[in-house]
Amino acid sequence: MQTFALENNYLKAIFLDYGAILHQLWVRTEKGEEINVIQGLDTPEAYLKDKWSKGALIGRFAGRLTESYTLNSIHYPLTHHEGVLLHSGPTGWGKQFWKCTAYTKDRLVLNHQCAAGNSGFPGNVNAQITYRLQERALVLDYYATTDVPTHINLTNHAYFSLYPEGKIAAHELQISAQQYLELAENLVPTGKLLETLNTTMDFRQKRMLGSQKLDDYFVLEPRAKSAATLYSPTTHISMKIQTDQPGVVVFTPPHFEAICFETQKFSNSPNLSHFPSTRIDPNEPYRQKTRFEFSGIVKAKKP
Repeated sequence: MQTFALENNYLKAIFLDYGAILHQLWVRTEKGEEINVIQGLDTPEAYLKDKWSKGALIGRFAGRLTESYTLNSIHYPLTHHEGVLLHSGPTGWGKQFWKCTAYTKDRLVLNHQCAAGNSGFPGNVNAQITYRLQERALVLDYYATTDVPTHINLTNHAYFSLYPEGKIAAHELQISAQQYLELAENLVPTGKLLETLNTTMDFRQKRMLGSQKLDDYFVLEPRAKSAATLYSPTTHISMKIQTDQPGVVVFTPPHFEAICFETQKFSNSPNLSHFPSTRIDPNEPYRQKTRFEFSGIVKAKKP
């Protein structure tokens, strides 16, 4: 297993070729403390048995899908567990080794070739993720091509905490969303959009996360300057998430202190025609950009 380190004046990021995983992301607080804001695993090898997709690139379809879909009048049964395909199942891209094709001090490019039939999806897909450090930001550029029409929905599954020694409940959260997706009991979207106004799902104004647990898809306001912002009153670090995707799954796991921001298109979209399309064609590549930008951090000390 290979590791790759990117570093600039403000950030140091560690990645793995396995799963294109974001393993660590180090920042320096205004008090001079160096902290890793990624809640990953202790060693690279530990990810081989991880069931929570920590730091992984999720493909070829992020989120939840029902057990099949139809494309161009062809029915495609999908790999599933109890009727649901989650994050593309046991052969998803977060459990594959990626090939490094470019590597500098602040830029890493990883590629993966996925054969037709993987998880039940049609099309041979060539995928690429570019990780870049830009001043106080980590930028993710996704790209994928296919030889036949198929569905693609990618995201990164890193878990964040801006105060790793404390509780995620003590963080303040803002999400630029007036709507969120209604979910069935199996957490697959029903197709209905619900309003956040006057509900516990309204995070348009920054507020303490508290005891609220989330595993929900928020529909982002198209003109919002950022998708979401996370802030720690203890470390005074703020993380702003920007994306060109129509929404974000916000997930707080039940058994460790962290929060995940899965920028992506709507889950189960191949089966819901009024959802933003996840279809790509040979002449229309998949593209996505997401940016995690930090404030309240200072330049790292150089040896």
